[in-house]
Amino acid sequence: MKFQNKVYTLKSGSQITVRVPEDKEAQGLMDLKRGYIENTSTLPWTLEEYPKDIGRELDIIEEYRESPNGILLVAECDGELIGNLDITGSKRLKMAHTAMVGMGIKEAWRNQGLGKALMKSAIEWAKNNSAIEILWLDVYASNELGYNLYKNTGFEVSGIIKGFFKEENGYMDKIQMYQRIR
Repeated sequence: MKFQNKVYTLKSGSQITVRVPEDKEAQGLMDLKRGYIENTSTLPWTLEEYPKDIGRELDIIEEYRESPNGILLVAECDGELIGNLDITGSKRLKMAHTAMVGMGIKEAWRNQGLGKALMKSAIEWAKNNSAIEILWLDVYASNELGYNLYKNTGFEVSGIIKGFFKEENGYMDKIQMYQRIR
């Protein structure tokens, strides 16, 4: 399903575009992801786990492009990739109507409305995709900004798993949230 580019103005006055990435942006997308993975404590990735292979990043872009129930979006400002969001539809037949949401934003662009713009674009896309009925996501209990964003964009808590994420300094609870699209 085709995605129509969206333009938003952030709290700072910066104009950003939310769109599907192009193949030529694979290196920039990989650098963006590796950058925010390295600079956050609220994602279940470590820098060592995320691929450094440009071919693998191209494969990821292509997989989302071909997916009937998933999409990969990027946010860019003046040619710089500053955030991304993916909706990963389940490949299992009994769950193909569900899709997981994942998002990351460059540290300097957080708390400016970029997450809201990405979520708004993704939810609108999902509502126009007849294959998706439920969006769901996991959020660290310590991620107040993320939790509030998801709550304010229509997600509800469906459960909490205590001590789910194992961090260097202990365990962190996982909050699972969902939004019924139809």
